[in-house]
Amino acid sequence: MTKRVLIRISLIVLLLLLFWGGYELTPATGETQSITVKPGQSLREVAEVLHNKKLIKNKQIFLLYGSIRKLDSQIKQGTHEIPGSETIPRVYEELTTSPMEDGVEVTFPEGFTVEQIADRLEKNKLINRAAFVKLVQTGEGISHPLVKEIKKQKGMKYLLEGYLFPDTYSFPKKSSEKAIIEKMLTRFQQVREEIAPEDKISLNEWVTLASIVEKEAVVDKERELIAGVFHNRMEDEWRLQSCATVQYVLDKPRERLLYKDLETKSPYNTYIHEGLPPGPISNPGKQSLLASNNAKNHNYYFFVVKGDGSGEHHFSKTFKEHQKHTDHKGNW
Repeated sequence: MTKRVLIRISLIVLLLLLFWGGYELTPATGETQSITVKPGQSLREVAEVLHNKKLIKNKQIFLLYGSIRKLDSQIKQGTHEIPGSETIPRVYEELTTSPMEDGVEVTFPEGFTVEQIADRLEKNKLINRAAFVKLVQTGEGISHPLVKEIKKQKGMKYLLEGYLFPDTYSFPKKSSEKAIIEKMLTRFQQVREEIAPEDKISLNEWVTLASIVEKEAVVDKERELIAGVFHNRMEDEWRLQSCATVQYVLDKPRERLLYKDLETKSPYNTYIHEGLPPGPISNPGKQSLLASNNAKNHNYYFFVVKGDGSGEHHFSKTFKEHQKHTDHKGNW
């Protein structure tokens, strides 16, 4: 068989793939992710990574397309940012022509709010702050399946608060606000799949409680205990009375809340409203998400910081017992 015939057959196969296998050439997900092509890594290994990250639907078609177009030897080493909305031809274009330049490493601690995340990204000259905040507030234009799961609640401040997972990231210097948000949502989704939260509570309830635990707890061993306190209060129709929910709506956080702060008019203020606030008050880490999913079953209804520098709390079953530990200045 001559070389010319082989080329013609290859072109026919390619056309069949484009018309018959169009589904397999279309995007696998809507999530933007980064992959690193290492020295000596084969195209088959790259395809495995892409498939595991759900950036392609079919490894064989990906490999065949690359072979026919002779792209298999043109993959560039380095880190590539691959939008999940790309077709196989566009994925190859990214891998062969646009290796990601040196990234900017940014760390977001557990419990950071949307505004703190925006401040840090702006400080690193990665975003337009106003554009970033608008996207997080509405979720409009974000190509990520998680956005469709988040239900907009009345009075909710930021739709995506709670879902920008706190971690250390490496972002391209020319990242878009959209790509950064999608990358953080993808990381949240990965952690969510590891935890596999129970279906008895909604996504919003799970993350909202975790966000409060994140702000109230200091030591990991108490997170499930604190989650249990809030469960007990909700079950008995008590107000949560979490100082952290009040801090969230103040112009500036206070070292110690005043009684007038506890009267702040906001749907997030759990001193004046029953149940959970409309949405998360921070972006919780994995330990707080786990605690929200595995709250301790106990009879505690109160907790107050010990004040010995350990970050630990006194837990009490009754208000009378609680009073023995409180300083009567707004802590509970």
